[in-house]
Amino acid sequence: MRFDHVRIRLEPLSVSNCLDMAVLFYRQYFKPIAQLLALFALPCCVAVYVMSYFYEYDLRLPALLFFVLSSPMGILLISGTAAASFGEPFSWGRVLKQKPGRLISLFLRGLLLRAAVGSVILMFFLEDWDLAIRVLLGFVLCLFPGVWLAIRSGFLVERTVLADLSNHLHETRGSKLIHKQFGDLLIGGGMIVGYCALLWLVFFMVFDLAINFLFHVPIFFPRLGPDGEMGFLLWGDPKVLCLITFCAFLVYPLGRLAWFFTYIDLRVRRDCWDMELELAQEADRLEATS
Repeated sequence: MRFDHVRIRLEPLSVSNCLDMAVLFYRQYFKPIAQLLALFALPCCVAVYVMSYFYEYDLRLPALLFFVLSSPMGILLISGTAAASFGEPFSWGRVLKQKPGRLISLFLRGLLLRAAVGSVILMFFLEDWDLAIRVLLGFVLCLFPGVWLAIRSGFLVERTVLADLSNHLHETRGSKLIHKQFGDLLIGGGMIVGYCALLWLVFFMVFDLAINFLFHVPIFFPRLGPDGEMGFLLWGDPKVLCLITFCAFLVYPLGRLAWFFTYIDLRVRRDCWDMELELAQEADRLEATS
């Protein structure tokens, strides 16, 4: 990656700016992102449909699969995004060949982090305990170790991938910045999650109605009746669970890209990346003329 070949705007960004840039990046590099979706989303949707249809698995299965598989998917996405943002083509062959040991390390660290967070979530859903105790336990565990884990692992992939540009900025300096700006990052992350949740709902409605209109296959809304079938369909219907899973994977890259640009904004605001770029370009110009 070449810092002086940057292809994105290095300027302070609001949360809406980060989402706008994510949408533009999603559109520009839709083909490689679609390949990534085919690698993760399609097998997951097939597994959800088969397991829920033949073995009566419920909504917890797609939630678990998405929770686990979104980690390696996000790592690959940000690896390709960082390369495309700083002067290299968005190529999965290049991503996999360049430092494969780093990718494997990120995969393992990401899965270990998901396992740690997943153990907290499992404790929250213990059915043998009273509801009030579970709610209190879930609130406490979200504060610690939940918040602590979020701080320690903040922008793990971004810092590791972009360490090629400057190890000091992304490893040493980056940890301090994340700790100091955690409150703002938490608010921004919550806004991104809320936007993606709303977008997921829109996609779910559009795909549901479009499939029914084009192929005459009712999935969710056309099957709703006055007998309170909504909960049953959302919890255990194979077609509904499959569509829920597909829409979640479709929206996830947008949120992950917005979070990547949030990290770029943090570096620009606190480390003046825009000035560093200008200095690097001027240094190259002076070197060429000398």
